[in-house]
Amino acid sequence: MLTIQAKLVFDSEKDKQEVLDLMRRWSSCVRFAYNRLLEGKSRNGLKRELQGVFNLNSRYVDDAIIKAESVLQC
Repeated sequence: MLTIQAKLVFDSEKDKQEVLDLMRRWSSCVRFAYNRLLEGKSRNGLKRELQGVFNLNSRYVDDAIIKAESVLQC
């Protein structure tokens, strides 16, 4: 995973709110995935569940699971 630090500038308040909502759902997805991995759930089952719960596509969900797994490995 590659991380780039940047400052986002929005043309409208609506665009800003949509990005904030997306990031809020992704962060919640990471926390949820972390807790389910601690409970011993499988990655594949978790991926399908998270897509429905947080209304995120498979790429976002997969990245959230990867982030949660990396925290567990530390």
